[in-house]
Amino acid sequence: MDTKFFRGTFSLGKDGPVTASLKIEHADFAVLGQARENLLPRGTYSASPFFTTIDTTLDGRSQSGVFDSRTKILNSTLDIDIEAGAHTVNLISGFAHYKSNEILDVDYTALPMLDGTNQGETYDQLSQEIRLTSPGDGPFTYLAGVYFQTSKLKARDTVVFGDFFKTLAGPFAGFRPLGDSRSDRQFLQNSDLWSGFAQGTYAITDQLRVTAGVRYSNEKKSGNRDLVISAGPTNLTPINIVRAVWGAVRVVNHSISGEFSENVTTPMANIQYDITPELMAYASYAKGAKAGGFDIRSNSLPTTPGFPGAFQFRPEKADNYETGLKYKSRNLSFAVNYYNTTYKDLQTLTFDGGIGFNVDNASAAKVSGVEAEGRVAIGDHLQLSGAVGYLDFKYTDFLRGQCPFGLAPNVQPGNFCNYSGARATMAPKWTGNVAADFNYPVGDNLQIVFNVNADFSSRYQTSANVLDSSTYQQGYSKLGARLSLGTIDDGWELALVGRNLTNERIILTAGSLPLATTLTGNTGVANTGIFDRPRNVALQASMKF
Repeated sequence: MDTKFFRGTFSLGKDGPVTASLKIEHADFAVLGQARENLLPRGTYSASPFFTTIDTTLDGRSQSGVFDSRTKILNSTLDIDIEAGAHTVNLISGFAHYKSNEILDVDYTALPMLDGTNQGETYDQLSQEIRLTSPGDGPFTYLAGVYFQTSKLKARDTVVFGDFFKTLAGPFAGFRPLGDSRSDRQFLQNSDLWSGFAQGTYAITDQLRVTAGVRYSNEKKSGNRDLVISAGPTNLTPINIVRAVWGAVRVVNHSISGEFSENVTTPMANIQYDITPELMAYASYAKGAKAGGFDIRSNSLPTTPGFPGAFQFRPEKADNYETGLKYKSRNLSFAVNYYNTTYKDLQTLTFDGGIGFNVDNASAAKVSGVEAEGRVAIGDHLQLSGAVGYLDFKYTDFLRGQCPFGLAPNVQPGNFCNYSGARATMAPKWTGNVAADFNYPVGDNLQIVFNVNADFSSRYQTSANVLDSSTYQQGYSKLGARLSLGTIDDGWELALVGRNLTNERIILTAGSLPLATTLTGNTGVANTGIFDRPRNVALQASMKF
């Protein structure tokens, strides 16, 4: 990985009636290679004549072809504060831009199947917020404002079927026309959003405060997606036959466009009570929403017979309740909270039965949990900290899930599996961490800092296919440490950093190898997964100027 990062802040008029600050961030991330391995062959996969050379042994080596990613990001924010009597007017202008390009092997094997696939995105956003803030010395404080945002998203991808398919014989000879053919997709989305918001807090007594607020948003979006299938120079099969075979893996030539306007109102309220000067109890309610949009990478139209794709999806909505306690004194702080969130119209990836996924409002879920964290200072040089969380995240209505290998569909039409009642992906029941930080001055301007930390997690599902019992990451504990010498004012620092010192093998995400079940006649499969970094030790130097 090669990373370049720049951040600058420029301020003007710190003591006057008008103050301004400009923040600019630029980042350039280049990644070559991926910590991906293939594992757990089942059924006839390893015996298949197509896959006998595929390495499925976990040995720290990847068989996947090229992975070359480059992302550039530029963000800037201009914040102007104007004194208006006892009030303050805030003018916040923002610009955001990113551009990404990737070349990758999406069959994740050494076979020339889906090598040379490339994709990219470009996003630009302009925003303006105007906010009025009341004086803070009365029992009632408030703020109100308006917000406008306009954005444009462009995306493209090319999927290439390699020469491997020209060698297919027997019952799979019908897939030969895929060899040296490709799909090219272009996507464009434009969005204009404006919103108005207001929030007020009233101190009923010195100990009791209530807050209420609301935001109203209107967003207009337009989008279009075009997908064209073509044959390469060495593919002499008539194009209508090539496109028919692409249809067998549920990819079709198409063009679609649309537009919509949506209105969302999201209220919130909370109450806070100071039990003592150090201990506060609170309870809150908030309604949230995630905007609707258009599916960038569905491979067919919503009206395609037999395997409908997706285009437009609706907003995702959530109702969240939370209550808790917060304590803070000179040497001790802790917080504990309980939350309960109900999601409706979850924007969910559903397998299309071929080589892709569709985004639609396919599910609902309920999430609840308890979180606790605390810190304690022991003397002037030692601090201990820790956190623990319990999470219950289950789908309450999800009838169009992908069926794992060996499990028969139980939802028709469409050959889906019912995920209702199943635990969601990437949702361990227990997580937590503990740490100890020790610092000690050396001379007048230097200090030594030593940190040791441990993270733990119970087992969790790493695949979007939540019924697949082969893609669980088992529970683990991971140890890290950091020893540094630097100036007390953080002007410079030299550090020795160790991560994952226990050398745990942790799967970050996993799933079935593409086309494995297709080319075994649904009699075999193997998994592919991206792994966390193994034990690593680094020397780090930093300087601020």
